[in-house]
Amino acid sequence: MHSLSSKQLARKEKKKKKLAALASLVKSNDQDRIEEIMTERTIEPSQDNGAENDDGFTKVTHKKKQGKKKADSSNVDEPIVKKQKTSETLSDATDSEEMLKLNLTEDQYKLLKKELRERKRALESVPYLRLREAGEKALLIVDEAQRQPLFLTDIQHLVMAALLGRKSPCKPERWCFFDKPDSLSHTVVVCLDGLSLFHYLSNKGKFQKLDNIFESSLEVIMPQNVKEDGFVMAEELIQVPMTNVQAFEYVKTHGSLEAAIELNKDPTLIIKSIFPVENKEVVQDLHPNDKFPRTKLLLSALQMIEEGYPMPLRGELSKQYNSYMLTRKQYAPVTNRSPLFGVDCEMCHTSSGVNELTRISIVNENLETVYESMVRPDNKIIDYLTQFSGITAEMMRTVTKRLSEVQHEVRDILPDDAILVGQSLNCDLNAMRMMHPYCIDTSVCFNLSGVRKSKARLQKLAFEFLKETIQEHASGHDSTEDSISCLKLVKLKLANSLEFGDEVLIQKKRLQDIMLAASGEAVRNNMLAHASKRDRHTAIITSKPLPSIVQNLIEKAEQAFPDNAVKPVRVDEVNSNKEAVRKCREIALENALTICNLHFTPEDMLASTFEGTVENINKWVAKIWKSMAHKGLLVVLMGGAKECSTGMANIAIKRNVADVASDHHLTI
Repeated sequence: MHSLSSKQLARKEKKKKKLAALASLVKSNDQDRIEEIMTERTIEPSQDNGAENDDGFTKVTHKKKQGKKKADSSNVDEPIVKKQKTSETLSDATDSEEMLKLNLTEDQYKLLKKELRERKRALESVPYLRLREAGEKALLIVDEAQRQPLFLTDIQHLVMAALLGRKSPCKPERWCFFDKPDSLSHTVVVCLDGLSLFHYLSNKGKFQKLDNIFESSLEVIMPQNVKEDGFVMAEELIQVPMTNVQAFEYVKTHGSLEAAIELNKDPTLIIKSIFPVENKEVVQDLHPNDKFPRTKLLLSALQMIEEGYPMPLRGELSKQYNSYMLTRKQYAPVTNRSPLFGVDCEMCHTSSGVNELTRISIVNENLETVYESMVRPDNKIIDYLTQFSGITAEMMRTVTKRLSEVQHEVRDILPDDAILVGQSLNCDLNAMRMMHPYCIDTSVCFNLSGVRKSKARLQKLAFEFLKETIQEHASGHDSTEDSISCLKLVKLKLANSLEFGDEVLIQKKRLQDIMLAASGEAVRNNMLAHASKRDRHTAIITSKPLPSIVQNLIEKAEQAFPDNAVKPVRVDEVNSNKEAVRKCREIALENALTICNLHFTPEDMLASTFEGTVENINKWVAKIWKSMAHKGLLVVLMGGAKECSTGMANIAIKRNVADVASDHHLTI
């Protein structure tokens, strides 16, 4: 065997020194991070119920941008732990200089290389969350005038991703970066029904345990809590496929999970908390001409935000829309028989630097024009944009009607449950400077490319599906013609199926059909890769009886695979919140998802009893956190109350001190 040349030996020694320097840097960073954790955070010993971490301690995240917190001196049973020892190899050198001076032997070099490689592999398996811009704007530390709340749908997407991993059709990427969800050990969602953001902010200093566990608190718009069953928030979360078998059944029935979620969602749930919608029960029978519920085509509150629809929200967006008018002072709940109205507007460019409304057309479901008007902009027209708008100087010569008049006339024409239909309808509503809760956008529910963000023009959609040629007049567009085309497209879709005209859903269904033909088990495993060998189960624990809609969902899950020895969804109805917490701690490790619903009555919120309520919440959440396993996700939601539909979300992933010391990313 040839001996190494001098150059090869030099390169070898250089590699050793680089590795030693890297190890020194890692050790220094780890030491600094551990010291920071020990001084800034309360570290609690884990219980002996299987939740103990590798180092025997759990990490409690700190408050970002809110200053350092002192340990709670009253918690005498929760001492600050001493520094943990690092590995023997790294402890051979007591500081950076000694490590750099160390001449590694070949065996030391190999061992150190192996340890760093294992350390990197361990870090790569640790899940974590990082807020994106939309999440940062929802933080309670943001001034109320600038804050933009999240929706419960955003939290639902997080739970879906935690349950189904990277194969989830719903991801929380709008507001956070969720890395390695497949590595989660389990997820626990604690729903505090009856508590709102008002209760938290007005008693902020009293929720000490929550503040110790969770780094960030986020404002969330919740569904209106008008029911007495105390299950509104958990009910919405449960609308996602809860288990493999239920998701598999959805795929068989609807072609894809995406289609199933669209058909099983209530897009108006959060809308009712934003717009003034009357609270009353409605009959949701199908329209005689429709094959599926027309309400399933409505944009959700989340979609309206993403598509730029004006909405009466608080915070930063309220400034943008403070001059807008609602299309009705009060709305009735939308139903599957609510009337459709096509809307299209034409605009001209004015001296204000933007396009302003100059013509509006509204057509009813029978394709009859119910409103048509020219509008004189408040500012001088400098470009009529005739090739697009069809508006000329001659047409505008005698027009005197102003936007404010049009707004009031539109209010008088539209019924209180009207569904507006249009192509990129957000542009028309912004031109009208009006806000409406029930909208169907043909640019969203039709798709030709298979890419959700790529939208086809109305002219192309009309030619493709209606076999009609529009927008080819030499004089420009015709707003009445465009309104009619949008209505025709929606009515055609309603006469077929949810996936009709939507290449995104069609491709998903086509893929599932191919996989199902090859092997039914392949569909199950491919769609839900996180549990290819065994089904991951869901547990629901509640101190109130389950509402019928939740019971129906559970029955569907059980019917999907009746031969299963273990039920896919476990339900525990207990007698008190205290018993619900005890049961949650007992069974959480056995399930992929555990939803613990705690119900608080108005009596619990009285001044004479509220201090005890807060004390219980602090104690119960802390106990659930202690009993959770390493890499477990805990979500605590305050679901709002009748007088305040705004709630909040707290989110944390349980991790080792070693994980935190080595991680360059903050955990929420």
